[in-house]
Amino acid sequence: MKYFFVLMLVLTSHAHAYQCEHFFGDAKKVETLEFLAVNEMKYSSIADFCENHDYMDLELNFMPNYFKFGEEDDDHYKMMIHRAYSSCTYIYNITKKFMTDRSCYSTW
Repeated sequence: MKYFFVLMLVLTSHAHAYQCEHFFGDAKKVETLEFLAVNEMKYSSIADFCENHDYMDLELNFMPNYFKFGEEDDDHYKMMIHRAYSSCTYIYNITKKFMTDRSCYSTW
């Protein structure tokens, strides 16, 4: 039991939440983050979104296997934003520059 506790402590101490700065090295992720922050979440800029920091974790990934009807040949990025009591998933069509899908749910 003592070893289990130590193992869990080590594993959880290395877990961290992603912040905006983590994605700044990838131009397509920055474009996705900027489009969603300004157009969907109504921030004045990506900098304003990153400074506000009203989220706990941010996930932003390329979706190579997303085949929505009519967008089969387009590239898509998925952003998940986790807040204290809600989470939202946004899917951005980076080829045609528009948001394809959004879903949000309450976590309690």
